[in-house]
Amino acid sequence: MATDLSVREKELLQRVDEKEELRPIFFKKVKGLKWFDALAARGYFTPEKNPKPVPSKREGYINIPHWPVSDYLVKTAPELSIEENQEYAKKYLRLIIDVSNFAKEKKYSNYNTWWRFAEIVSYLPLEIIDIELINSIDYWMEDEFENDLVAKELGEEWLPNLLESNDNHSLWLSEKVLEVIYKVKFFDRDDFGVNKRESRLRFGYYYAQKITKNVATISGIKLGRIAIKIFQDQLKNIFRAMNNDLWSSIWQPAIETHEQNKYREDAKNILIQAYRDSLIGYIKNDPAEAHSFVNEMLRSEFQTIHRIALFAICENFNNFRNAIDGILDEKYFNSNYRHEMWNLLNHNYQHFTQSQKEKTREIILGISREEDDGKYHEGATAYSKAIWLAAIRGHGKTEARLYGENVKIAKSEPEHPSFSSYMSSGSREWESPFSIEDLQVLTIENLIKELENFKETDQFGGPSLEGLVKTFKELIKTEPLKFYLQLNKFKNIGLAYKREIIEAYGELWVEKTNLPWDGIWNELLEFCSFIISQDDFWSTENDKSDSPQKANRHWVVSSIGRLLESGTQLNEHAFNQKYLSKAEEILVCLLEKEGGSQFDQNSDAVSISINSPRGHCLQALINLTLYACRLSDQKNNKDHSEIWKQFQKYYDQELDRSDSGLHEYEFTTLVTNYLPNFLYMSKDWVLVNLSRIFDSSKYLKWLCAMQGYAYVGTIFPEIFQYLKENDHLLKVLDDENIEDQLKEKAVQNIVISYIKGYEGIEDDNSLIKTLISRNKIDEIKCLIWFIWTLRKKDDENLTNKVYEIWPMILQNIDFSTKEGKRLASYLSQWAGFVVKVDKIKLNLLLAVAPYSDEEYNSYQFLESIAEISQVQPFDAHLIWMAMLKTSTPDYPERAIRQILKNLIKEGNEGFRKAREAVSEYIKIGNDRPSLWLKEIKEEIGTL
Repeated sequence: MATDLSVREKELLQRVDEKEELRPIFFKKVKGLKWFDALAARGYFTPEKNPKPVPSKREGYINIPHWPVSDYLVKTAPELSIEENQEYAKKYLRLIIDVSNFAKEKKYSNYNTWWRFAEIVSYLPLEIIDIELINSIDYWMEDEFENDLVAKELGEEWLPNLLESNDNHSLWLSEKVLEVIYKVKFFDRDDFGVNKRESRLRFGYYYAQKITKNVATISGIKLGRIAIKIFQDQLKNIFRAMNNDLWSSIWQPAIETHEQNKYREDAKNILIQAYRDSLIGYIKNDPAEAHSFVNEMLRSEFQTIHRIALFAICENFNNFRNAIDGILDEKYFNSNYRHEMWNLLNHNYQHFTQSQKEKTREIILGISREEDDGKYHEGATAYSKAIWLAAIRGHGKTEARLYGENVKIAKSEPEHPSFSSYMSSGSREWESPFSIEDLQVLTIENLIKELENFKETDQFGGPSLEGLVKTFKELIKTEPLKFYLQLNKFKNIGLAYKREIIEAYGELWVEKTNLPWDGIWNELLEFCSFIISQDDFWSTENDKSDSPQKANRHWVVSSIGRLLESGTQLNEHAFNQKYLSKAEEILVCLLEKEGGSQFDQNSDAVSISINSPRGHCLQALINLTLYACRLSDQKNNKDHSEIWKQFQKYYDQELDRSDSGLHEYEFTTLVTNYLPNFLYMSKDWVLVNLSRIFDSSKYLKWLCAMQGYAYVGTIFPEIFQYLKENDHLLKVLDDENIEDQLKEKAVQNIVISYIKGYEGIEDDNSLIKTLISRNKIDEIKCLIWFIWTLRKKDDENLTNKVYEIWPMILQNIDFSTKEGKRLASYLSQWAGFVVKVDKIKLNLLLAVAPYSDEEYNSYQFLESIAEISQVQPFDAHLIWMAMLKTSTPDYPERAIRQILKNLIKEGNEGFRKAREAVSEYIKIGNDRPSLWLKEIKEEIGTL
């Protein structure tokens, strides 16, 4: 029972009336029903006071304000359970309904308020609740921004308690709450031009799972058919709206909880779980009535409901023995029913009567599969029979014999027979006709004979060429010494096996396996040389393979290129230099005969160039040349000019090839991608050919060159000057066909060149000045971010460069636009460069402070303010207050505590300023900084 307020409490309430900023703290602290009538009389609970959503300071976003009085209502709600307070419980209920109805009438919603109301509901006496509150709850669940919290309070807390009650009113309420919680919504989405309809509950999957786990079974026990039909009706709505019942085994492979159920977040999957568990509860509580209901389910128009019934029969076989005759029907032996029917047979066939067993075998043996032309397919028929026989083969000699016979005809045992489709994790495993052990015992001649004689069949899951060649490669890797001296015997074997020989030894080399590599390299190079010297290797027949798993000539070329590249990349792990000429000879032949890939404006030039067969050979040539140059440097006092003369002709030919009109631009891409290496091999050659390498007269060629250059991590002054003078970098920024990664690289080139002093801000045609004056948000954002990543302690040069261009960027910002505010937010990151504040730096920081949170940079900005406060706490306070004009982030906590602590240390004036900042948080109902201030004050012992 409430009591009257004291004089002091009335005076406090008067101050709260007069000072709005006190209300968030007051309603958070005050408790007790004695305040309710006084607050109601002052209008604090009127429906109009429940705040509407308001536009956020961040354009395009909405803020959902917190209603401070809800804190008081929630804190006091436990008192409503006391019988003598029932009149107040009625007032609470009326308040909740009136506020909800008003919002509904005015067409707005506030999920914060609905969540707090949901917390209160469980404390209301059940006898005073009627359909009005249920309708209000239904409206809360329609909130477009958030309804998880409401669902959590009602579904996890209130509904289980309702179901545990045994009075009719509580069970009626349970029914209505179930209907509200499990109501389904449909929406359409565009999936790459295809309209797809989806069904969802009105709250998230996480809470849907938890609620269903908590209430489904008990709802079946307490409500029986009523609960089940709630789930059933919603499922039927889904089936009718989405027309997906006939393939439910695809989107719900198993009615029970199973790892194969990949699509668990959709409403239909949650509802199946709820239907299943409530049915199990119903069967447990009232087997006789449940038996009748399951029979009704089997007469449903929907197969998914039949599947749930089959699952229930399987799990409760003793209660449903007399239903077996009805389900021994051909229609249940198809793919959509397979999992549940297969498990029912597997778990319960031994309990069937003799006639039921005979009927089961009769249906299985009557299965027939035909080809597209209607012709009977013996293998497919036997495999389909084996699937079902696998369920019962452990339950009798006849069943086991029939299974074995059909497996023998099918030449394969069914894998995962209980599923019509089974999703495996990991890569596909290919079946080999021989194990490694089988191949190891063969002589080389017999091994070759077995490899050549193997023919693939169209048998599903049977041995494949892919499986055999992979096993052959593992054989080579297992016994490399057995084969390398006899590679000549494999010269006429199929391309797939030749490729695996090269791949096997290549992998052993990369793995640095301890082998007699000098001899192996000799044999490998001779083997590769022989392969590519044969005219039939270059025939059109070897251009393509008849399946993605079978090697063609291009695969072999790639394997040779990768092998030679790996043999020259590192001096400490390279083949003997005596093999240089042989490797050169092989690569020259490959580059002469192997065509390049086709490029277009949308191509990822680097990806194509480093992965194409010709690209692999070019990379091998580049690494071979580098290896030869390094060896020459060791012998000739860092002079490799003669080696370059030897190889230069090949690169000149490649430049000519890129101008031939073939649109093969592997070399164009790779020469810029390997630019540092080419500058090492011959700087003169690079500089002389820059106009051919970065040839803007041929757009596609230029595009590939610039893509390759994007991956170069070093800025070379001569290259930068050339690109600058010929407008290549600006052209990249303006080209619509170029992806952001390359544009960002162009910006980074300009920034690094500016920082390193390759150009100045006042230079003619200064690119950094041009970049800033363009004032394009993505470019300036990249500039700001990249410079921020370069920061180092005591890097005076970088810091001076930052202060030189910061005012220029700031001057161009239009703070009235969304893009301008975003740009200012990015710029706030540079607060990290400020160690000591002067007048100029203070103005720079004050300009960006209000916008730091626009792009979520307030965290870093507060950390920077905290650093400044260590020496200049009042300046830090000034910057902080500028920030708090537009946003009030309260993290990182340690930064805010540091600022407050440094202010308090300054005495009375500092404490006043600390309180001034904290009051900005109090205005929005956030008292955390206020509590921190109090703790810090007590800790320091000041004032």
